[in-house]
Amino acid sequence: MENITKYDPFLSHFETLIDEKQINNKSSKNKIDLFSSSLGSCQFSSTSSDKPPILPCPTSTIDSFSIKKSLLSNIETSGSQLTPLQFDFFSLIHNYYDVYYPNRTNINDVGEQLRFVICLHLINHVLKTRSRILSHNAKLKENPDLDYHDQGFTRPKVLIIVPFRESVRRIINCFENLLLTMDDSEKNDQIQMSHRKRFKEEYGGEEIDNENNDSKFQRTSNEYNEIFAGNIDDHFRLGISVTRKSLKFFQSVYKSDFLIVSPVGLRTLLEKRHRKRKHKQSSDSSESDSDNENTNENKASSIADFLSSIECIYIDQLDILSMQNLDHLFYILENLNCIPQQATSSTDFSRIRHWSLNGWARFYRQLIVLSSFTSPLFLSLFHRFSTNYSGQCLIQPSFPLNGYIRSLSTFNQLFQRIPVCDPTLRFNYFIEHILPRFDTSAYEHTLIYLSSYFDFVRLKNYMRTEKHKQFNYLTLNEYSTKKQILLARNIFYHRQVRFLLMTERFHFYHRYRIKGIRHILFYDLPSYGHFYPEIVQFLTLPHVIDKKKTTQTNQTDEPSTCTALYAKEDALKLAYILGQNAVTDLLNSEKNTHLFTNK
Repeated sequence: MENITKYDPFLSHFETLIDEKQINNKSSKNKIDLFSSSLGSCQFSSTSSDKPPILPCPTSTIDSFSIKKSLLSNIETSGSQLTPLQFDFFSLIHNYYDVYYPNRTNINDVGEQLRFVICLHLINHVLKTRSRILSHNAKLKENPDLDYHDQGFTRPKVLIIVPFRESVRRIINCFENLLLTMDDSEKNDQIQMSHRKRFKEEYGGEEIDNENNDSKFQRTSNEYNEIFAGNIDDHFRLGISVTRKSLKFFQSVYKSDFLIVSPVGLRTLLEKRHRKRKHKQSSDSSESDSDNENTNENKASSIADFLSSIECIYIDQLDILSMQNLDHLFYILENLNCIPQQATSSTDFSRIRHWSLNGWARFYRQLIVLSSFTSPLFLSLFHRFSTNYSGQCLIQPSFPLNGYIRSLSTFNQLFQRIPVCDPTLRFNYFIEHILPRFDTSAYEHTLIYLSSYFDFVRLKNYMRTEKHKQFNYLTLNEYSTKKQILLARNIFYHRQVRFLLMTERFHFYHRYRIKGIRHILFYDLPSYGHFYPEIVQFLTLPHVIDKKKTTQTNQTDEPSTCTALYAKEDALKLAYILGQNAVTDLLNSEKNTHLFTNK
């Protein structure tokens, strides 16, 4: 059995029994500002009296961390050299701090660099957990009177939430590189990996649609190709058990160390278990009313008992998950670390940690969140579920210095501040003050861009059912079929259509270059900063002036316009679009309109 170094963050974090005063003292956190050239600015906060992290990382050798020798050996054999970014990031997660990183880009393979060190940390965590249990098992055989508390209620320790099957494939590649040497992977692959062939079949790569090479798409961007490479199915859940020299795929949830899931994949499993439980309860008509009082309280603990002992959560590409459905993600996180109402066959209560029995598992749980941008919703999610007593590291977002306005100087761009941010108030303000201004013949072929599908539905229903006005409009959303998309684009380009309503998710998944647009109205600002120039560039595409004439230069009597609505609460979105230098002046100005011109 391997010896563990004298100071080990794994032992320090999980074998410290915090007191109730520290749990109730969450509002009085100590905050410290940190900085490293690789991570940027970072705010660390904690209720613990332990020393804060040191940035930049004071060491430049991987063996200075408390990592299993087998993992270190494979890293050294592969010749991999960690970058300063990897060292700084690993130093944070290795000490079991919660980390929020909103700068996960494809530049310099940042996403892949972070994925590797996160997988290293998670594998190290699982192997140490296993080694400690086996070591204690051996000692208990010699002396049954010994008392060890080294387990949770159930086996799964790590929950990884990612958007696509391709993400799972890349994570497994990291696992294999860390667990197996080159010689091992060649000679003993079948012995060390159970159901590997099935995994390749179900999670292997698939080519992007042939539309990728069509000139009417913008799919030549590295960002799009990176997101939608490989198998992009978003409904899956995979259980994996790990030993020092093996990976077993497709394990049941109770026999897994890792659960790698998509939000909808795990949500459907939880709801399926809930339906079975509800059916079982309804069949027992002899239950008293008093027995039913705690039904809602016990719901989570019974349907998600296999999530009761999760110790590390890794959420990758939160921005892409938000383009799917964040409700599923919130549902999963709300069901974590609930004390099970019934023990499983493998539960040994004499070995369960005291803080698990106290219902304090969420205060020991580590949360790692990566995204390519930040938003109030993302920050809210992190702060709500980041309950780790060791502390939280909030990496500050990296905004472009000058934004995208200068690169779009061909068109006048108007940013108009509106006095409301609440979705309902914003909609009412829009239909009363903004929409009537654009509902004239001077604004034919206007694209209305909506980042929220719910706002899209609300506006579409208003245009369809308004009794006092007949709106001339078309729609494009993420649920549109190819036939509907083709028809809408064809009608919009060739006929006199006033409005085209388009959702952000439609642009995210398809990246069509919509021809025929004369004016653009942003109902609200795009979530992705680079979506703004992509949409504005639609104005450079051909559009019909009259029935007999088409222009490539768009030199018409009526110049094209671009109007973006924003509220003070949209400061983060503005910073990505305008740049950090301009957004402060914009928000502090007494004027409600700001025109960016090429003059």
